[in-house]
Amino acid sequence: MTLEQILARLAEIRTMLDDPSANIDIDALTNEANGLIAQRDAIQNAETRRRELRDRVAAGAGTVARAAGTMGGQPQQTEARGADSAEYRRAFLLNLRGQGDQMTHEERAAFTHTTANTTAPIPTTMLNQIWDLVTGEHSIMGDITIYRTGTVLEVVKHTAITQGAAKSVAEGVANDDEQNTMIKVTLSGKDFAKTVKIGYAMATMSLDAFEQYLIREIADGLGEAMAADAISTITSEINSGNKVTTATSGTVTFKEVATLFGKLKRAKNLCLYATRSTIYTHLVGMVDTSGKPIFQPTAQAGAEGTILGASIRVEDAVAEGKMLVGDPKKFLYNMIQDILVESDRDIETHKIIHSGYARGQGALIDDKAFAELTVKS
Repeated sequence: MTLEQILARLAEIRTMLDDPSANIDIDALTNEANGLIAQRDAIQNAETRRRELRDRVAAGAGTVARAAGTMGGQPQQTEARGADSAEYRRAFLLNLRGQGDQMTHEERAAFTHTTANTTAPIPTTMLNQIWDLVTGEHSIMGDITIYRTGTVLEVVKHTAITQGAAKSVAEGVANDDEQNTMIKVTLSGKDFAKTVKIGYAMATMSLDAFEQYLIREIADGLGEAMAADAISTITSEINSGNKVTTATSGTVTFKEVATLFGKLKRAKNLCLYATRSTIYTHLVGMVDTSGKPIFQPTAQAGAEGTILGASIRVEDAVAEGKMLVGDPKKFLYNMIQDILVESDRDIETHKIIHSGYARGQGALIDDKAFAELTVKS
């Protein structure tokens, strides 16, 4: 029954009850009236919820957004767009430039819905491009293990096996129970920031050009800072016995490189990190004791070559005259806050200020999985 039919029947029952001379079955009318009242309440509640949702959508805060077109005389309903949508991407960029009044209805709905309970996240396509640039320009950031947990992470660092290491035992004799020396490290994060200031005149560039400019600036700044922090953490946490200094100033011998590699333990997929100057000054022309070249060219993307089975990678975060070799997967990096961008205006200098921010921290979980060589100066 429709709401109108239900109300009409309830009115009839009320009239019958008001007539004392009417011959009625009270029990039957009671059951009928209860059923009709339940149906009426259900229809009215649904209509109330529909109206509230319609009002929220009209304000851009609902989970659906009206499209401009119609189908069968009724407005089309589409799902709200998230951070991975083209609508949100354009709305995000317009908001950064203070041009929110230029958003279309769909873009405003996508922006309002996505930012209802959180700071405006970077559009997915922009975030991916920033990380691609960070890992492309800083090889260490592309090789290490990064967890984007969004929360504090506690990791266990293995330092030694004090008892129970594998060894030869007599037949029928059990080895000692293994006892490991481990410590827990809490990765609560360090702050990294990059500020980009754009004059009002420059802000008139096209939206696509503005996006690419912002991506490049944020990636360069944050990538350099995070890579420097990762390299600094690795070098500070390497076991002191895994550090080698050359005997002669400005000269690296094959024996010293071999000694460096021999220091490693529990390291499998080896990479050697150094600046381009260090690589081409000390490694490319190196030969062994028989005169054979040690450096081997490679077609592997992101590698300058190989030496003793390790992939040689350019990393400007490593100091000049130093080489780091080890297994990058033994370094864990926890992102507390993934990269975000916020903006403000400086009306005195007529500049729009865009600030890129991230919070993360890493730890070397095995202090003998890396080794460091320093060229004596």
